[in-house]
Amino acid sequence: MVNINPGQIVYLECLDQRLYVEAIQLAGSARLWCRPLMLVGHLPHGSRQQQLMIAKAAADLEACSLELYDLKTAPDLVWPIDRFKLALDTDFFALLFHLRIADDTGPEELAKQRFQYFLHTCWNTGNFDDDTPHSSTKLVSIR
Repeated sequence: MVNINPGQIVYLECLDQRLYVEAIQLAGSARLWCRPLMLVGHLPHGSRQQQLMIAKAAADLEACSLELYDLKTAPDLVWPIDRFKLALDTDFFALLFHLRIADDTGPEELAKQRFQYFLHTCWNTGNFDDDTPHSSTKLVSIR
């Protein structure tokens, strides 16, 4: 299990998307309370290729084909802690900086829809350990 401290930037991966969040605090022994910051879509399969593409996008956002969604208004999230990976801060902050200064970050409603879709897909495809109860738990949106 990854040792995560409050304030750290971590991410969840699901299919071709990566959700970056800020860790707020541990919620029990196996869950993390976190604040969604940015969703990155259209990543290649495989963590190494994903990281390379994110690093390239951080250096030259105009030349990348990634979809970036600003989740500054998304509700906080509580998720199994063992699903998170530590983020490379330099790449993350460069992408978030580009996203936040962009003139048009797209409709906020689209970002919320993509966020909800990511959560439901991630929850349903899961790859949860056998001791993590989720089959009888429903994923409920606050908004």
